[in-house]
Formats: sequence, C-alpha cells, structure tokens
Amino acid sequence: MKQLTDIRMVTHCVTDLETEIDTWSGYLGYTLQDRGRLSAELCSAWGAAAEIGSSYAVMAPASGAPVYIRFIATGARSGYWPPVTWGWNATEILVEDPDRLASRLETSPIRRFGGPLDLYPGAKAPRAIQTLGPSGAMLYFTRLLPGGSRYGLHGARAPVDRIFNVILGGPSLSELREFYALTMGLRVSDPMGFVGTLAAEACGEPPETEFPICVAPVRARNSILELDEYPQNSAPRERAADCIPGGMSMVAFETPSLSGFPVPLRQAPVAIDAFPYAGRRVAVAEGPAGEWLELIETV
Repeated sequence: MKQLTDIRMVTHCVTDLETEIDTWSGYLGYTLQDRGRLSAELCSAWGAAAEIGSSYAVMAPASGAPVYIRFIATGARSGYWPPVTWGWNATEILVEDPDRLASRLETSPIRRFGGPLDLYPGAKAPRAIQTLGPSGAMLYFTRLLPGGSRYGLHGARAPVDRIFNVILGGPSLSELREFYALTMGLRVSDPMGFVGTLAAEACGEPPETEFPICVAPVRARNSILELDEYPQNSAPRERAADCIPGGMSMVAFETPSLSGFPVPLRQAPVAIDAFPYAGRRVAVAEGPAGEWLELIETV
C-alpha cells in the first residue's frame, strides 16, 4: 500500500524569522499564510515538548499551490555542515527562469553556490541554480520544460512556484530504497550516479565525486523524493532531547491513514486545527537516516 501520497509542507529551523519572511516574500514572491507560536498539541504530536511556544511562519507560492514552507525560529542549531549530516538536506523548488532569478538574488540574503546550469545534456534538460538560504538551508531552484522531466513532472506556474522535490541523505542507499519502496510503497528507481559538488566538498571528497542516488515519485506528475548515499565520513544529525532536528527539520506528507501505520510513530496522532492541518490527525515517524516524516492523515 502506498503510504505517502503527496508533499504538503517542508519545515526549516531558522535563526531569524523576520529575515526569512522578508526574503521569501520580497525575492521569491511567497505570501504569508499563518504565523504564531507552536501549540502544545502540535508539539505533542511531534514528541518535541521543548518547541512549545517557538515562533513560526507558514508561507505559500504565488501560484497558489497548496505546498508550503514553514520556518521555526530555533536560533543557532546543528543542521547540515560540517560534515554533511544524514537526514533532509535540500529543498527543490520549481521556477520559470533560473537565470533571471540568479540575477535577482544577487542583492538578497540568499547566496548562490552553483549554476545556472543544465542538469544533463539535452535541449529540454532541467536547468537549475543551487543556493543557501539566510539561515543556511540548501535551496535548489529548477526549471522544467514541457517534455523535459524524466518523471513527467509539470513545470512552474509562477516565476517561483512550489516545492516539488525533497532530498534525503543517508549512509546506505539500499536501506533508504528498502524503506521507501517496501515500507512506504513508493516506486523507487534503480541507483544512478550524480555529481554533488557542495556535498562532496563538505565530505572532503573531490568535487567530481558521483553520489549514488535514486528517485521516487510521490504524486504522479507533481512531486518526487530523491535518496542520496553519502560517504562514510558523513554523520548523523545531532538533536537535543525533546527538540526537532536542525536545518531542514522535517517534511510533511499526506497519508491515507495513521491507523496501523507500518512504522512506529513518535507519539499517538493528534488532531490539529492550525493551518494547514484543518483538523486532521498528525504524527511523526522516523526514517532509516533519522529523518522526520510529518504525517497528515487524509481520511
């Protein structure tokens, strides 16, 4: 049975909430949907009591697509580097023109470290830039032309549109593939090689190092999950007791039902009225690389 049916929200821990809001609204065209302080009910669903009362903001793309990014003000907290750590490591977003966006971002708090470049040879190849957000989050901005996606994905419907890919790294690609294929019910591709310059640098590997990766469609023509295997000198992400992971903290997926979910949940599901849950039950499961999957029940 397919346990994950779509990506609904990505959560980042940030050092300055206002900077994130201003940057995403002013440079990326995102709009503020909700802000406030984390409730005891939601933190209970996560099993993260230390986060109660933390300030947060939820933002949406100009296209109106119901795929959100949430920022939680946690202050400085261990995230990605150095070295590269296991867990959620990059958020990939659809854009219409990465070259134009790269120019626009030159005056922003978002720092570009790669691109614009085509991801592989071909007239319709995806074209992308790789950046670091104000708090250090890895953000990829990618253009998909009609017929240019190997997974049948649609392109952007706004200059900067929705999140369509989340990238997960761990020490064993075979373990990630088994979990997301056999346990989560996704169709996972065969392994392939991909050059990840920044991850290679963080791991002390040559820049031309190819990382073994797989791709799994989550929702047909809409969203995908990328699984990356990191070198042996990578490490688990540190996390204090009762806290959420640092950096790209968790990814919220819709799931048909939390009753009888095939992996243990951190806490019993809780119905959450806050945006964007709309009264649905929420829980968190942990994957093989320590990644947090926030699960939103759709029944």
